[in-house]
Amino acid sequence: MISEKDFIQSLSQVIKKNDKVVVIYSGFSNFLNKFDFKKNLMPKILNIIENFITKERILLLPSFSTNAFVKTKKFDLKTSIDNVGVLPKEALKRNYYRTPQPLHSYLAFGKNLYAIKNLSYKTSWGEGSILDFMSKNNARICTIGLPWNKGCAYLHKFEEDFQVPWRYYKTFKGKMYKNKKFVTYCKEDKFSLARIDGPLYDYKPFIKHIKNAKSFCKNNHNDFQIESIKASCLDKIGKKLFLKNPWCIIKKKKELLNWIKNQKSKDVILNK
Repeated sequence: MISEKDFIQSLSQVIKKNDKVVVIYSGFSNFLNKFDFKKNLMPKILNIIENFITKERILLLPSFSTNAFVKTKKFDLKTSIDNVGVLPKEALKRNYYRTPQPLHSYLAFGKNLYAIKNLSYKTSWGEGSILDFMSKNNARICTIGLPWNKGCAYLHKFEEDFQVPWRYYKTFKGKMYKNKKFVTYCKEDKFSLARIDGPLYDYKPFIKHIKNAKSFCKNNHNDFQIESIKASCLDKIGKKLFLKNPWCIIKKKKELLNWIKNQKSKDVILNK
């Protein structure tokens, strides 16, 4: 079983005192039944995390709503969210700042959010994005109850940084709401993926380097797993792998090369 003390101790093993920005990708539903406190479980877990981080630092949680926005062309700051875990859904009920990205938004906790509120958000993952902010502020990126291949959207940053040929820029437009009240029109420019069926990525080469990185940390509790790494280490890994061979994370190279040759230019024109 996992006690409150166990959980706090695990957080302290992967998040250091000098970490000013902390990002958490989580899969709490995989081990919620192991907590020894049951009443108001998710509110209490989020309270523990907030108290550990404190408002003197910045906590970031993914609150992606791609599926909902692509389908409806509506982005509600207080209600739109895909299946990204129970922790962000709990945070959405609170007074977090939500980045104005209808596809790939993040929830921000802390009192010094000026820089986040004033990002350009020119693209989902490029310069001026929230991932760019994580990089420039050397964020501590954590996964709780998730493997890295499922719990770290930061890895897509390198695809845009190195302009991989299997993606292209696509603009998504719609309307932004807050509690069903219209706020403004919104859009997001995403370095979008080719239309290929089935699993495309193999992050094993990346994960191998993550586990051996200088800043890599993990907890020592048997009932759940928390791991973390600094953005600076991820950036070094990404640069090393993508400069050498960006295709190393791709399973379906043949299909992608065929799309690049026969379909990519048509998709680019279609989505201008």
